[in-house]
Amino acid sequence: MTTYQGLAKKYRPQKFSEVFQQDPIVQTIKNALRLNRVGHAYLFCGTRGTGKTTLARLFAKALNCQNLSDEQEPCNTCPSCKEVVSGHSLDVIEVDGASNRGIDDIRNLNETVGYASSSGKYKIYIIDEVHMLTKEAFNALLKTLEEPPEHVIFFFATTEPHKVLPTIISRCQRFDLKRITPEKILEKLKQILQDLGFQAEEDALHLIAAYADGSLRDAESLLDRLLCFHEEEITAEKLSETLGL
Repeated sequence: MTTYQGLAKKYRPQKFSEVFQQDPIVQTIKNALRLNRVGHAYLFCGTRGTGKTTLARLFAKALNCQNLSDEQEPCNTCPSCKEVVSGHSLDVIEVDGASNRGIDDIRNLNETVGYASSSGKYKIYIIDEVHMLTKEAFNALLKTLEEPPEHVIFFFATTEPHKVLPTIISRCQRFDLKRITPEKILEKLKQILQDLGFQAEEDALHLIAAYADGSLRDAESLLDRLLCFHEEEITAEKLSETLGL
């Protein structure tokens, strides 16, 4: 039996060109790669489902890509890119700030920072929901952020930047992601449906886009749910029934 892959994961952008609505941020990242002006710490802020972790992963993938294109796009075919996509990279380490929020967790992280990268140029730490770290954990991280090894880069993602210590924010390049417009969400939903061979009323898709409230992931998850509930065409009436509207 093949394991089902949710739409939000299956259609997660694998190139910068596939990222919606964050053009200034994408251009800044590409320029940093092209000009070799990559900082040692980045903070991605924004509401859920706007692409914070996705951008961090894309940036990390591009930094260690062995065949980076002229447009600064990761190739997605070299061993480093494949490892990042599969989540098995030894050089790109993802940490959940909600479940690894204590001072001991950050101390353990600090102990590994000095080790050389496995095969890539950089050793990269992605800390999701970084605002969940305790004050003591933030302070333990501060020294490493002040004087990080040259081969180490930190990416932080948070939905609540006001909870991150100002001393941490001041040591990062901060990017604030905006909500995805209903028009862009509608465009992505149509692409998914076309790829899957399903049909949906235009009104139903507009309703999903509005209900998602700027979160592309929420829209994809809702569409996933509807495709399981309705085997035929998705209509606005069926959608209202599903959502209890």
